[in-house]
Amino acid sequence: MSARSRVLVADDHAPTREDVRAAVDSDPRFTVVALAGDAAGAIQAALRERPDVVLLDMRMPGSGAAAAWEITARLPGTRAVMLTVSRSDEDLFAALRAGASGYLLKDMAFEDIADELAEVLNGRVALPPELV
Repeated sequence: MSARSRVLVADDHAPTREDVRAAVDSDPRFTVVALAGDAAGAIQAALRERPDVVLLDMRMPGSGAAAAWEITARLPGTRAVMLTVSRSDEDLFAALRAGASGYLLKDMAFEDIADELAEVLNGRVALPPELV
């Protein structure tokens, strides 16, 4: 069996961060290698751990889009996926401009996040149908 894909979860809301970590970690394809509560922490953790994918809250302190831009610029092999409550076009386009490979809404079932991450790692962009 191939190695698990490495994931960083960054969200300023600790219960959400923990729920997402638990959901992703329970999938045999993934292991969560780091948690962060803001953009600066996410960037530091990504540079240290070099994850395959970072799952970033769009509206955490320091901006998820800014973290996505910095991480994907410095670690070209790392994919960034936003996890957000925002359905605004402005946030969606900001995330895509920042290099995000996905934009997931927090009202989705967290158990489905791993499938979306797997799609992103297979070269697809993860977007909710209602935002396309």
